[in-house]
Amino acid sequence: MPLGIPILVAAVATTIGILSTTNRLLSEHHLRQTNILKFQPDKFQGANKHTRYFEGWYYKFVSQPIIVMDEQDTSSSSPSSILANIKNGSSFSMAVVPGIFHSDESTSNESHAFIFVTLNGEQQHYYRFDIDQFTYAKANEEYYIQVGNNRFTRDGVSLDLSPRDDNIDNDAELILRGELTFSNSSPWPVSLLYLGAMGPVGWMPGLECTHGILSFDHELSGNITLTTTASNKKSSTEIISMNGGRGYTEKDFGRSFPSLWVWIQTNNFRNNPGTSLFVSIARIPTPFFRLEFPGFTAAIWHQGDLIPFATWSGATFDDLRISKEEVYISMTSSKRGGLWGRKKKSRHYRVEISVNRRNVPEVLLYAPVNFTRMEPFVWEALQATVHLRLLDDRGNVIIDDRGDYAGLEVHGNKVQWLVDNLCGRKTANHLICL
Repeated sequence: MPLGIPILVAAVATTIGILSTTNRLLSEHHLRQTNILKFQPDKFQGANKHTRYFEGWYYKFVSQPIIVMDEQDTSSSSPSSILANIKNGSSFSMAVVPGIFHSDESTSNESHAFIFVTLNGEQQHYYRFDIDQFTYAKANEEYYIQVGNNRFTRDGVSLDLSPRDDNIDNDAELILRGELTFSNSSPWPVSLLYLGAMGPVGWMPGLECTHGILSFDHELSGNITLTTTASNKKSSTEIISMNGGRGYTEKDFGRSFPSLWVWIQTNNFRNNPGTSLFVSIARIPTPFFRLEFPGFTAAIWHQGDLIPFATWSGATFDDLRISKEEVYISMTSSKRGGLWGRKKKSRHYRVEISVNRRNVPEVLLYAPVNFTRMEPFVWEALQATVHLRLLDDRGNVIIDDRGDYAGLEVHGNKVQWLVDNLCGRKTANHLICL
């Protein structure tokens, strides 16, 4: 072994040891104030990436029970098609995903910026922009990204979306405008060794896809205006109040999505406002001989505390079942990684998650395909229902509640591989989980 390698390792270990003696230098606030993008996961990570790269921010909004402030139908007095499937007393849910895609320059000229929008998990609209219409905050600036006239910050979003007549690749039939303000955002904490949702795995070079939670939950205020423009549909406009609604923000960046994954998210629990659940289970390719490993990261945000359930936090799977009717998960956290937040108690936690998939509408979302193009091929629901039970190590029930308007993705024809190969299973062909 070259002498320089152990010397470098010793130097890094010594540096970490020295830093560890000074809490101020290792505080999350200090790390986020550096110009190191690893500690600023909300910011654009791909400034030096110009081929085979994507980055997208997922903004989810759910209103209070719907309040239509104004309605105009230019062709008749019939109800608007935008809200036609929403029952009285139900909420309006939507996701807005701005991002950028760089194709493989040697085989494709499909590089572009984009924003896609889903409404209630039933409609999808994809807006294409030229690359130079995507701008972003530098490492020493406050976070923002801007795509065309649409701006996204930590404190809110400003939306001004219309189909482009000059772009035949546009897959949008909706005019969307609005200003939303966020309050009491709750990002996944970062530290020197734990990079948010990815934990120490986030330091691994060459990952195919990196995931981040920018806010588990925040309160919304403002209005959204939606106008249909399809020539074969009745034109209508709806102004939807988002005051008092809940928001959630995450992101992904890298070369492409994994081949298999399960994703669950809701922060609309009936008896626990502000509580948020996030689960991601995937088959993860690595740069090491193209080996793939199962991995999972999940968390519950509850009353200002974060309870992580991840491989890197020492959590274990007790059960995972996936069918067309239900996704069922049970996990146990480790004592050392049991609770982050104000209480900081060392306890085991057990979580049981059941997601009802019966008669839940889904819509195809765009995602990068073969480094050549963005294509609709990921089915996502925004109206699933989650039954969540959280228990401490004494068997005390902390949460027993149902979360509505849950996002759910079960992607891949061989998703059973995830069930069979999670660490601890007798059927697992891998000794390592990421």
